Amino acid sequence: MPTKRPYFLAELRSSLPSVDDRVRAIVGHGDPTEYEEIADSLYRVFVTVRNLALPRSSTGCGIHPNGPVDPEPPEGWGQCLFCNSNRRVGDPRARRGMPRQPGVYQIPPPPYTHEGLLQTMRQINDLSFDLHFRSDWEEFTRVADLVHGAFIIARELSRPRSYSRCRQHPGAPVDPAASGGPRCLFCVADEKRRAPAVPPAQIRDRERRPALRPRRRDLPVLPDER
Repeated sequence: MPTKRPYFLAELRSSLPSVDDRVRAIVGHGDPTEYEEIADSLYRVFVTVRNLALPRSSTGCGIHPNGPVDPEPPEGWGQCLFCNSNRRVGDPRARRGMPRQPGVYQIPPPPYTHEGLLQTMRQINDLSFDLHFRSDWEEFTRVADLVHGAFIIARELSRPRSYSRCRQHPGAPVDPAASGGPRCLFCVADEKRRAPAVPPAQIRDRERRPALRPRRRDLPVLPDER
């Protein structure tokens, strides 16, 4: 059993119920300001449970956790560029396989709603209730994933909202003159930018009258022309 596991587990059990009570106290969809404190509290809970789970890195490599990521890893290989380079040159130690670590924490897909946050909190409470000092690493890792997802949902719900109800631009202004009713101003501008350009209208030249020949001053002036 790790040395600090009892301390972090006790901190998790003491901080999680208060966050769950604040989430359940929100009526309806709630206001963004109500989720600000919840997002901060969930992040502190995530830091606690992160210390109970396996360490994460962008490469997922136990030897080079902070190394570069391979932009084009072959199928079945890891994300570490150093290990994949050794395998490409035929290093026998790399062929035997390297110890793997879980990847970075994933972001849950939208939409982000209060009902989704409540459902995630129920899963966290059910799994954390069964945790004890000798639980497997996978159990703590599962709880860490769920707490991270709950933090992302609460953070997105704490952002300013608008009447556009745009999932891509939640805080965007509204264009009241858009076709089909008020819409997200950013989406309307993006559609206009991607629309095919309309050729300018051709301007027809006016017919020009023939120019009058100038009168020669050396010719005599007739009586009718006076």
